[in-house]
Amino acid sequence: MNRVTLSAAGWDTPEKAHADLAQAPLDFPAHYGNNLDALYDCLRDLPDTQLVIEDCAAASENMEKWPGFLSVFFDAAAENPRLDIKLLPGNGDYGDN
Repeated sequence: MNRVTLSAAGWDTPEKAHADLAQAPLDFPAHYGNNLDALYDCLRDLPDTQLVIEDCAAASENMEKWPGFLSVFFDAAAENPRLDIKLLPGNGDYGDN
């Protein structure tokens, strides 16, 4: 299983979040659309992957569009049984999530 860990601490705009996701070793296509529809499509099609996003509390406080990203993460994980997404409030905080 491919395990990818990202920090959402600097995600204060959707553009920054999309840039980090596009550059992560998730094999998104070069023509990734940098929008929530494209993110959903890419996540839905991933092979065996665990995506760990740390510092979600910071993104929640700093990015107005964070709820849209959450919806995409949850919807894609529900659609793709090969995708495991862990959303952590802090850095490496593996408590309840």
